[in-house]
Amino acid sequence: MRLAPYLAARARLIERELAALFPPGRARLRQAMRYSLLAGGKRIRPILTLAAGEVAGAPVKRVLPFACAIEMIHTYSLVHDDLPAMDDDDLRRGKPTSHKVYGEGVAILVGDALLTEAFRVMASTSGVAPGRMVAAMMDVARAAGEEGMVGGQALDLAAEGTGATLARVRAIHRRKTGALLLAAVRAGAILGGARPALLRALSAYGTHLGLAFQIVDDVLDATDPSADGRTDAALGKATYPGALGLDGAVTAALRERTAALRALRGLGSVAEPLRGIAEHVVARACGKPARGAAVA
Repeated sequence: MRLAPYLAARARLIERELAALFPPGRARLRQAMRYSLLAGGKRIRPILTLAAGEVAGAPVKRVLPFACAIEMIHTYSLVHDDLPAMDDDDLRRGKPTSHKVYGEGVAILVGDALLTEAFRVMASTSGVAPGRMVAAMMDVARAAGEEGMVGGQALDLAAEGTGATLARVRAIHRRKTGALLLAAVRAGAILGGARPALLRALSAYGTHLGLAFQIVDDVLDATDPSADGRTDAALGKATYPGALGLDGAVTAALRERTAALRALRGLGSVAEPLRGIAEHVVARACGKPARGAAVA
């Protein structure tokens, strides 16, 4: 399977659906929501939801509302992370951040609205047994809240400048980044009616992929020649290169990729997009792996 066309086609589908969910409006809040939500990006989280749903036998249209909702939650987190009280970033995806364009107050409301609307979108899913829908929504809520992304962000803030240990870095990023990636995979599987063994396999994949994703982001940040002194390490953030060194972080990313791929053994060609995503994520920082060696 060629991954690039798959990712591009799925990203276009998600972009169209997000634009349809939030058509243009005159209200400043709606304009600001669209500004951040439709600003592009890899759309990896919603694509994972669609791909996991396919593995579990769910039609793409059935899973699409949850996929879009997860991207809405991710976007809200970026808008809030960029605020002066958090990471104080001026640019996001090559464009001025929401608070730079619309002001801090509107940016806060954009995040509030996207998070709230995400649950409305999930609840609008049709063709899914109520029990499955509630279970998937609970997973997403847990991943977005105190036990997941928000709790991880709080730990991240508390760890600034402390020279965090590997255990603390891992704890932060399992929640801050990994939880929503895992929920994205699990939501697709649950909506597709995955049996327990398949759900366990996909959950293991999502857990390892989430860690690999964050390690790679840390490596890319540490080696970014355009960062101009604003790398996470320079700002006192807890990072994998800070805890392991750059080479150690690369090794850790490769190890998590291998574990993610191993979790998919025996699932056949229907899981090929998930395998490709795991390889693609790590190859951004660590080079193209050999498929056979990765899954041995």
